[in-house]
Amino acid sequence: MSLKKFTPNKIPISLYIHLPWCEKKCPYCDFNISIDRSDGDEDRLMKAIFYDIEFSKKYIGERRFSSIYFGGGTPSLVSSTMVGSIINKLNEMRIVQQGCEINFELNPKEVTKDYLTKIIDSGINRVSLGIQSFDQSTLNSLERNHTSHDSFQALEILSGFKGIETSIDLIYGIMDQSLSSFRSDIETFCLYKINHLSLYQLTIEPNTIFFKKELKIPEDSIIESMESIAGEILNKNNIYQYEVSSWSRDNRYSKHNMNYWMYGDYLGVGPGAHSKITTEESIKRMVKLKKVNSYIKDPNKSSTTEIDSFSYDLDLAMNLLRIKNGVSFGELKNRNIYITNSFKEKILQGIDKGLLEKNTLKATSKGYKFLNDTVNIFS
Repeated sequence: MSLKKFTPNKIPISLYIHLPWCEKKCPYCDFNISIDRSDGDEDRLMKAIFYDIEFSKKYIGERRFSSIYFGGGTPSLVSSTMVGSIINKLNEMRIVQQGCEINFELNPKEVTKDYLTKIIDSGINRVSLGIQSFDQSTLNSLERNHTSHDSFQALEILSGFKGIETSIDLIYGIMDQSLSSFRSDIETFCLYKINHLSLYQLTIEPNTIFFKKELKIPEDSIIESMESIAGEILNKNNIYQYEVSSWSRDNRYSKHNMNYWMYGDYLGVGPGAHSKITTEESIKRMVKLKKVNSYIKDPNKSSTTEIDSFSYDLDLAMNLLRIKNGVSFGELKNRNIYITNSFKEKILQGIDKGLLEKNTLKATSKGYKFLNDTVNIFS
């Protein structure tokens, strides 16, 4: 790669830990998950993750993780002991920044006071609750394995824990989902005074169960109405969009996700985990072996794609332009994000088309509405 010499130790780095097990595969999910777990698998996976992190010291360098994210799968299916052991290991290795955001995904069904107490005591300070909808009929359409009752109960339990950040996941654009049902979902979220919402449009991905069925998802006009309803209600409650699918109150952003969009590095460990790592000579994107047993046998093995001078501009734009309020050129410089001359030329093209703002890297309202078109300027 003939872009330039990079200085990896000046680029923030996060850690993603993939815990793959689920009770069942949701028909809309294309994540790398497993529904088969045998006795001893948890311990075997934990040892493989330890080995992977040790092996990856060469990618971490002198840096410490600014955020850690336990994702899946359903992380709340693993024991609190395993979670504590992983965090202890990272602390012993002295690779965790002070004040590090440590996020953990929870399925409402698994939320108990005892489990939460244990993972919070081990260092978890932010949780993401996969509610998807408060409407039972919508959950039935998604074939979720939790009920709306489970969601309300989980929120009640969570409300007893002070000082822990909470985020909720909701999905819209679901088969037979009405505007009034969606409006109720957003209004219910606002009742809880939670600081963060991840709001995802249902997309039918090729490798999913739903893809094989002829599903009738809402028309584009209904989707637009849902997005308009969300913006109206959330803004009225002082909750604002800061990224394509992320909303927050008082700028309580997900530090982990913002590091992705701000083109920071991240190390992914666990089956099928993705990494983006900067070395002095290149930027690499890596993916671990997907099958649990394959990963356990060889946690170091991954497929690697190098970001070259032809793909760099697009790779950068696909991330930075997701940020609603844009990024100043000063901030890009402070984060050691290299801007090529060709990237600068493409910015001018975007400005001419009315898709990008002047003086800062930011999509206009039109450019954000048609974000794919805006990003494709950089291809």
